[in-house]
Amino acid sequence: MYILIKLITIFFNMGVASGFLVGALLLLRPALVRALSPRQRLWLWFLAWGAGYLPVWYNVLTLPRILPVTLLDLITPRTMADESIPAYLPVFQGGGQYNLAFPGGASVTVSLEWWMAALFCLVWAAGVILMFRRFGRQSSRLKETALQGRLLDWDGPELGRLQIPRPEDAPVQVRLCRDLPTSFICSDWESRDGESISTIYLQEELPPERMALVLRHELNHRVRIHGMVKAAVTFALALHWWNPLLWLAHRYVCLDLELDCDQATLNQLPPAQRREYAKTLVELGAGRQLWDVPLAFGESDGAVRVKALLAWRPRSIPFRVLQWAAFVLVLLFFLGGPWRAVLPRDVELDLEENFGSTAAFVQQDQQLQHERGTFPEDVTIQEGWRRIAENGTVYQTYRLSDGRWGESTWLRIGGHPWYCADWSWTSGPPDQAQYQFCYPAA
Repeated sequence: MYILIKLITIFFNMGVASGFLVGALLLLRPALVRALSPRQRLWLWFLAWGAGYLPVWYNVLTLPRILPVTLLDLITPRTMADESIPAYLPVFQGGGQYNLAFPGGASVTVSLEWWMAALFCLVWAAGVILMFRRFGRQSSRLKETALQGRLLDWDGPELGRLQIPRPEDAPVQVRLCRDLPTSFICSDWESRDGESISTIYLQEELPPERMALVLRHELNHRVRIHGMVKAAVTFALALHWWNPLLWLAHRYVCLDLELDCDQATLNQLPPAQRREYAKTLVELGAGRQLWDVPLAFGESDGAVRVKALLAWRPRSIPFRVLQWAAFVLVLLFFLGGPWRAVLPRDVELDLEENFGSTAAFVQQDQQLQHERGTFPEDVTIQEGWRRIAENGTVYQTYRLSDGRWGESTWLRIGGHPWYCADWSWTSGPPDQAQYQFCYPAA
C-alpha cells in the first residue's frame, strides 16, 4: 500500500510541476508566437509535457545548467528523496504531521491519516480511468466510421491523378470515407502482416484538387512524427485530468501541431496552390477538437491557422538565426534545477519529532559536547542560531557562557537517527542573513 501511495504521489507532484511548466509557456505564448516557429514551440511543449509522466525526465531537465536561475529553481520548494522531482505533496508514511510545500519555500503543516491518503488515491485513479474510457469511446466511434471507408490504390486513378508520390520509407494506405467530420491520419488502427500501418482517412466529398492538398498535409503529419507528440500529451492529460492548465495547454499544442504541418505543406507548394490551400482550410477548418490520437486537417482554430497562412513567407537566413537564438534562450530557462532539495520546515518538524523541542535539542547537543570534552561542564550554551542547508544538514552556532563561539553540524542519513558529525570554533556571531535565532525561545 505504501508503494502505491508513493507512486500516485510522485505522479501527482509531476502533474503539478508540469502544470507550472506549461503555464509558463502559456504566459510567454504571445512572445513565442512572434519569435519562434511552430516546430520550435512544439519542442518546448514536449519538454514541459514530458515532465508530467516521465520521472526520469527530471534528470534530463536538472543536469544541464547555464543560467544562474531557472524556472525549475522557482517552482521547486523541495524534491523527492534522492531525486530531482518536485515534491509539493510529501510521501505518506503513516498518520502524522506533514508539510505541504509551495513554490518559493512556503509551507503549511497538516495532519494526514490513512483514510485521507486512501481517498486521495481513489479519486485520482477514478479520474484517470474515466478519462481513458472517454478517449477510448471517442476513438472507437471514429474508428468504426473510418474503417468502413474504401481502400484506395496508390497506382489507381483516384490517387494517381493527385500526383503525390507514394511514401518510400514505410507503407502508407489511404481510405476514402463517408460521413467523416474531418480528414485525418492514424498509425495504429490497421495492420498488415502483423505490423501497424499508417492510414490516411479522407472525406469522400472532397474534390480532387483539395483532396491532394489534404493528403499532402496528412503525409507531413506522419513525416514530422506529430502522432507521437499528440499521443504523449493526451496520455499526460489523462493522468492529470485535474489540472486546468494542462487542458488549456493541450489545445495550444494541437494548434501548433497543425501550424507546423501547414508551414511544411506550404514549403512544398507553388504560389497558386498556396492560395487554394488557404481556401481549403477556410472551408474545412471548423476548429473541431479531436481529443483522441488522430491528427486531423480541420482540427484546432481555423481562423488562427488561416491568419498564419496569409502571413507566411519564406524566412531569410538572418531571421532564422535570430529565431534559433531566441529558442536557445527560452530553452536554457527550462534547463537546470535543484537536486535533493530539502524544505527547511521538514527538517524542523523532524527535529521536533525526535527531540521534542528546540530547547531539548540544544540541551542534548550541550551534553554531547561535554561528554566529548569539547568544552568543560561548567561552560553552557547561552544562545543559539540555526541554518538548514539545501541538503538537510543542520548547522547550530552557539554563544557559550565563557564568551566563545562554536558551531555543531548535525546530519541524518536515510532512516538513521540524527547525529553530531562535527564541532568547529568560530570567531564570532553568525551571518544573520543565513542563520535564524532559535535558542532560547522568545
